[in-house]
Amino acid sequence: MVKRIFGYPGFWKSVVVLSVAYICIMALVLWGSRGFSRTFIEAFLVSKNLVLTIAAGFFAGFMVSYGKFWARLKREDLQK
Repeated sequence: MVKRIFGYPGFWKSVVVLSVAYICIMALVLWGSRGFSRTFIEAFLVSKNLVLTIAAGFFAGFMVSYGKFWARLKREDLQK
């Protein structure tokens, strides 16, 4: 099933789109927690928070996409 999901058309595009969305949301939440200060952006871009935010966004996007495509393939298998 894992190979089918990884090879399914649109899976990796979905991972990238959801990852970017999660990264943007997490960055806005972190920025808002700092009072939307201008210095946050400069400090964020050179800190480990950027790497952690990208990694967390990719993980969340991957897991949501995997679940979505797993359900789709499972449904297709049941209809056959």
